[in-house]
Amino acid sequence: MTKKIEYKQKSAFINRKKELHFLADWIDNEPNEILFIYGPKSSGKTTLLMKFIDLYTNDNHYNIKHFNLRKVLIANYIDFIQSFFEVDYSKSSSEKKQRSEYSLKVFKLSKEIKKSLENKVLDPFAVMEQELIKIAKKKRPVIIIDELQALEDIYINGQRELLKELFNFFVAMTKESHLCHVIIASSDGYFLNRLYEDSKLSKTSIYFQVDYLSEQDTRYWLNHLASESNIKDYQLNDSQIDQIWKYFGGSMWEISSLLRELVRCSKNYAVSDAHIKSKIDHKIEENCGRFEHYAGFRKNRKALLKQIYSCCERDNCFKPRDMEPMIQKNIFDEDALSDELNRLVQFNYLAFDPTRSTYQLHGNSMLYGLQKYINSL
Repeated sequence: MTKKIEYKQKSAFINRKKELHFLADWIDNEPNEILFIYGPKSSGKTTLLMKFIDLYTNDNHYNIKHFNLRKVLIANYIDFIQSFFEVDYSKSSSEKKQRSEYSLKVFKLSKEIKKSLENKVLDPFAVMEQELIKIAKKKRPVIIIDELQALEDIYINGQRELLKELFNFFVAMTKESHLCHVIIASSDGYFLNRLYEDSKLSKTSIYFQVDYLSEQDTRYWLNHLASESNIKDYQLNDSQIDQIWKYFGGSMWEISSLLRELVRCSKNYAVSDAHIKSKIDHKIEENCGRFEHYAGFRKNRKALLKQIYSCCERDNCFKPRDMEPMIQKNIFDEDALSDELNRLVQFNYLAFDPTRSTYQLHGNSMLYGLQKYINSL
């Protein structure tokens, strides 16, 4: 019998009842729209989807397939085909010789069909539709694609943009034929918004936000480290939890990283305030350095960061119009300012909410890092 490995810390999954209920209710309806899941980086989108998949993997009604584009490098059309269709090694050697098959965690195709796809003799979307029809005879197909922006700027035959073709296909499979549920997740809300507008997805798709943990859920987690994260080396006191909430908010990845580092600092079932402060200060210093690197010697970027900090200090988010002083002072023109904000989103300084057209910094630690940078000027 294989001995089960027990780690000093495990990934936490806190609450998310509202989000899971929404997803469960959504797939119980007839496919009629594409679902875009968005939210700040490390807010827990992929963790939520993995939990959702775990809950329905053995369900006899659904065939849920998850494709995480973080795990593959897709630079062109051939990469797309090679990544989505792979050899099925479950067959015996003799069977493989007679009938080699490929699978995209959703589809199984013959070797000949795959070769025709690579040679662009067959349309991959026509092939996918036929395979989905086969699957739908037994179970309801649900396709989940994480970090879709990896497919940006890939073309078929040098002309047809892959993403636009893919979404034309998804609209046909959801709203038109009601054949398959499609869930798209991305931390790049600006990209989703542009895709939504460029592909004319109005009335064919909906958005659903996965935000950072609430204060209540975060405090529950930090008060129950043993049961929720398998951390048995220490407990946190109330003032330490206050500090973590102040500087990290509900950012699950940052808190998990901090908790892991504190295991090494623990003594007598506790960690000192000094150790926690040191780790927090290091993170703020790191984020300050990121802003320093971004701005460099460019006065316009320094001015933009000052304006962003001024807005975020007053409120958690800001609208594009709050950046108008940059245009009025001739620091940026409209196009250059839009490009710069997009760059800040792509590089994970800012998160963009496509439903409200607002920007926010990626968590409390980024705000304090920006504050430190601004105060150093």
